[in-house]
Parts: sequence; structure tokens; C-alpha cells
Amino acid sequence: MSDIGKRLGQLPADEIREYIYRPQLTQVDDDDFKAMLDLNQAHLVMLSECGLIDCATARRLAQALLQMRQLGPDREAVDTLLEDAYFAFETRLAALAGAHAAGALHLARSRNDIGATLDRLRARTYALRIADSLLEVRTQCVTRAFAFTDVIMPGYTHLQPAQPVSFAYYLSGYETALERDSQRLMEALVRIDENALGVAALAGSSFAIDRHRTAQLLGFERITRHGLDTVASRDFMLELLSAVNLLGVTWSRIAQDFHVFVSDEFATLAFPDRVSGISSIMPQKKNPIALEFLRAQSARATGALMGSLTAVRGTHFSVSLDAIREGLSDGWAVLKHTPNNLSVLRLVMESVQPREAGLAERCNRNFSTATDLADGLVRHCGLSFREAHHIVGGAVRLALDQGRDATGIDAALLDQAALSEIGKPLGLADSVIRQCLDAQQALAHRTSPGGAAPAAVLALLAESQQRLQQSRIRIAARRQALVQAGAVLNTAIETLAGH
Repeated sequence: MSDIGKRLGQLPADEIREYIYRPQLTQVDDDDFKAMLDLNQAHLVMLSECGLIDCATARRLAQALLQMRQLGPDREAVDTLLEDAYFAFETRLAALAGAHAAGALHLARSRNDIGATLDRLRARTYALRIADSLLEVRTQCVTRAFAFTDVIMPGYTHLQPAQPVSFAYYLSGYETALERDSQRLMEALVRIDENALGVAALAGSSFAIDRHRTAQLLGFERITRHGLDTVASRDFMLELLSAVNLLGVTWSRIAQDFHVFVSDEFATLAFPDRVSGISSIMPQKKNPIALEFLRAQSARATGALMGSLTAVRGTHFSVSLDAIREGLSDGWAVLKHTPNNLSVLRLVMESVQPREAGLAERCNRNFSTATDLADGLVRHCGLSFREAHHIVGGAVRLALDQGRDATGIDAALLDQAALSEIGKPLGLADSVIRQCLDAQQALAHRTSPGGAAPAAVLALLAESQQRLQQSRIRIAARRQALVQAGAVLNTAIETLAGH
């Protein structure tokens, strides 16, 4: 019988071992092993420095932990009697350092605070990886946008032609939304970055430990404030998963746009063959598989969030470690794979190509400059905008009834609409009408901050470049702090081992 505890008089049932314990033991990856190793090393260093463990035992444990680091995770020996990864780690440590030494390392801690700390280390790792991948996508958006400032295309509302914009303007809008997603990730990281180790089961420890020291060694920015809340709560993980879900909503909406735009009916964008798929039966097909993948992955993230929220909601605040662990399992899988999804999104951004030929002409013909004609009536005829809006709307209706497109709106047609609306013709010259309806001119006039004019877009992109650099600096600084903490921990454990 396993020697991890003496409370139970029977071995775990086969169903418990196979369906609950085995998955927890076999799903440990390299990141999980490193986190467990770092946690134990930091706790050992702190106990030794606080005089809570004798020098000989500390040295033996330090040497054993360094040996485990060199050997790496043991994925072959899975003993389902050990219940979870921590007991497996302690058992392996006992084989190298002796049972007494391994047992001494559990002083002033519990699986509760160990689990909470591991979850924070894991969440921090994923948050930074996702932030890095998101930086690559945002950078690609800005880079490609600079190449398309002169490519005019219809902008859409309700999937109907609305006003002319540039493809650069579209890409800049995507980057702006993705920047907010980046901010949410980094804001979640602030609340992740707290050391849980040392609160033990829920009420703290009676030993004179130094939680700030383990926080320093593990690269946490601060310690958690309340023992029970520390082990009972995983809202930091739910917050991170929520931020990723909002990110998934953004990339799904981008994919939704692009999926429509590549359709034969819109023919606005194209993708190279290397990011496309084929049909098994229809030889002409070129399927946008990357876009479909992104939309599906967003849905998967939403499902994981709903499941995690529901599971945690149903747990007591008085600590339900196993229920929380099971409830969050799908969420961890989503966080782990989100950088892969962002790599696909980056590929989409770097390979998308607007179908420039005919896009400007389409804007000139599809009534998307009707607002600019109404603006022109305000400027040239002294009308209120609402009067101008009604007159141009009437002119569009007349043109459609007569089988004309926007190029068919002339002075006669506009006067006919004006007579119906305000009882008098406008007398506007055809040349003025043509200028108002020109897509290039319409785009150039959208110069207000945040507008679609080329100069305004360049200003937006310049600001995006500055914000990208700020994001890079912030993420790099956090990573450098973790590297430094790792170096401090490594020196401490090497010294303790007598190396």
C-alpha cells in the first residue's frame, strides 16, 4: 500500500485510480515538472535560510532536487496509488534523498497552497506566451496595413456597402481591438503574479517562514493576502481565460469578415494556396480552412470558460481542491493551445491579399459614397443634413428603379428627388455631383481623428507602432525579471547542495 498517508484502510478503487488519478499523473508536461521543481527548490531554500531544516537534510534535498532536474520528468513510472503529481514528485524525491528528508520538505505547506502556487506559475507561463504570440499578430497587422494605405475597398455595415475605406484602415481597426486584448492579458497577469506558497492548508503556518523570500525566488511580484482566499479561489485563472475568450471573439470576428470577403460573391480578398484546403469531390474548390479553424477554436474557448465558471461556481469557498482542478482542466487546455491559434492568425494576416483590381470601381458604383453626396448638398445647397439625407435616399431609389448604379446619379435625377422632398430643384452641376460621388475623394475627406483618410490612417498606424513598442518593453521586462529570479534560485540551490 502507498505510504503517502495512513488515514484510509483500503486501496483506492480501480475506477478511482484509472479515471481520476491516472489522468492527473499522465498529463504532467515539461512546464508542469519545471514548476514543481522550482516550487520545491524555493521552499527548501526558504526553510534552510529560516533555520527550519538542518543543514545536512537541506544539502541532501538540494542535491536530490538537482539530480531530478538533470533527469527530467519520469513519464514511464506512473503509480496510480499516488493520486496526483505532488505525491508522485515526493515519492521520487524520497527515493533519492530518503523518506525522512523528503517528508521534512513538506513542513509549513499543504497540497492546497502547492496547488494554488502551481496554478499561478502555470497561468503566468501561458499568459506571457499568449502575450508574445499576440504581439506577433499585432505587428503583422501594422506591417501589412502600411502596404495597403492606397487600396480602396467598400466598408460595410450590416454586410451592405456603407462608405469607402482602405484595406489599411480595416487592418488598423483589427490591431486596435487586439491591443485591448493584449491589455486585458497583462492586467490579468498582475493578479496572477502573487505567491500562494506558505498559507498551507488554509490558515497559514505556525512556523516562522518567509513567504516573501519564496515569492522572490519564484519571480512573483508579491504574496497573497489571505490564506483561505488563496487556496479557495482560482478567479485569476478564470480572469485569464475570460481575457482569452475576448481575444477569441476578436479573432473569430476577423475570420468571419475574411470568410465573407473571400467568397466569390464578395471577391474582396484572396489567400495563397498554402493556407487553403481542397474538396474531396469538387475539383474547383479552394477552402479557407485557416479561417474556419479560428472560428472553431474561439467556440472551444467559450465552452471551456462556461464549463470552468460553472464548476467553480458550484464549489464551496471552504476549499474544494479536486473539484476545482477537474473543473478547470478544459480551460488549461485552451490556454496551452492559444499561442498555436494566434500563429494561425498571424499566418492569415501575413498572407491575406486584397483584390485591388475593381475594388475602387465597385466603391464608385455601389452607392457607398451616398453619404458624401449628402454632405455635398449641405455644403453647396445650404440644406440641413436630414434634408440632404432624404433627397439622396430618394435619388438612390430612383436610380435603382431605373436600373442605374451610383454613376447614373446626375443633376436631373437629383433635382427630381429634391422636388419630391423639398419642392424645388437644387441646380447642382453634374461635375460637382461626380466629385462628391468619387470614392477617392470621399476617402481623402475622412480626416477627423480615427477617420479613414490615408493621412489619418498613417497617424493611427504610427500610434500603433508606439503602443506595440510599449507592449514589447513591458513583456520583455517581466520575462527578464523571471530570468533573474531563476538565476537567484539556481545559485541558492547550488550553494545549498555544496556545488
